[in-house]
Amino acid sequence: MSKRSRNRGSLRDEAGDETAIDRLAAALDAAPLGLHDLGEPSADVPLDWPTGLGDVYFAFNGARLFNEEVVVLPIAEVAATGDGDRRRWRVAELAGEPIDVDRRGRVWRTDPQTGDEIIDGTSFEKWLRGVVDALGELFDGDGEFADSVFDRDGELTAEVRRAQARAQAKRDAKAPGPRWRLARELALSGEVEAARRELERVVEVAPEMPWAWLDLARLSETAGELDGAYDEALQAAEAAAGHEQLAYFWAQAARLAQKRQNEADRAQAAARALAADPQLVAAQLAGAEANLAEGDLVSAKALVELARAVAPRDLGAIDLGRRIEVAIATAPAVVAKPEDLDEDDDEDLDGDVDIDAADAEADLAGEPGARDDDAN
Repeated sequence: MSKRSRNRGSLRDEAGDETAIDRLAAALDAAPLGLHDLGEPSADVPLDWPTGLGDVYFAFNGARLFNEEVVVLPIAEVAATGDGDRRRWRVAELAGEPIDVDRRGRVWRTDPQTGDEIIDGTSFEKWLRGVVDALGELFDGDGEFADSVFDRDGELTAEVRRAQARAQAKRDAKAPGPRWRLARELALSGEVEAARRELERVVEVAPEMPWAWLDLARLSETAGELDGAYDEALQAAEAAAGHEQLAYFWAQAARLAQKRQNEADRAQAAARALAADPQLVAAQLAGAEANLAEGDLVSAKALVELARAVAPRDLGAIDLGRRIEVAIATAPAVVAKPEDLDEDDDEDLDGDVDIDAADAEADLAGEPGARDDDAN
């Protein structure tokens, strides 16, 4: 794929003005040399492609953007899967991960924290513009990484992650994926009300997302709004029908019902959890034992609380809970060294726990992979 001439033809809308995707192509063309590589425009777009997907290829047939962080595949390399309403086209890669477009033009990717497929864009055109804006937060006018985008460990700073999520959400307001990422970043930085507003917008446009509902429940719980937290946990469990983590969602509802001291609701949610996974309690306790052995007392306590909400009379859960409480009570205080104090010290370095709300939440973002792989 060669760098194109600046004298290419441009797309026009019915009024004779340049389209949004054409303006994006022009901006990419004008970027510092070597940062982007765009293919020539193509008129050979398959007729069955959804609107918004073909528009991109009318502007450029494939692209390698931001030193190949984003790869838009040429038409000849686009693979189709499924039939009818399940038809999808694999049209791009973001950081090596596949990006698909469905018949309705929606963009799908795998959420790195939960492993669930999520809608990351309502159209490929809007998605690509948002991703370009988000990645643009990393670079200066010379095409080099901007100052202060990485922390001392080589990870993106929380400020940059929030800015990226905001940039993508701004371009595609009804896409739940970017807004959900923004909500999680806001929650981790302690902006609870802002996070709640974003999450409420997520579940409004995508009520089928159980993790977003559970994130809302955790925020409500942290605020002491237990009735609201329980209702949101129920929404999460209902949305998770058919999900491999269904039992976990019902266990969370049982835990919140227990915290509200409503035995009838607890028993009903616990029954639903055990119906979904009869081995749930054993798995939670095994995970808690492993966490305890590793010294991860916050996660161990959270898993035991789930197990006891589902099986409050389980002697193993009661005993393990007592051992964890003793470990917490006798744990030595950790005093941070001056050089360890930085802007990220209010966050768990693994990105899955808001330390200020740890006792109430255990894991704010609700991602099973970071929280309790052995237990779920």
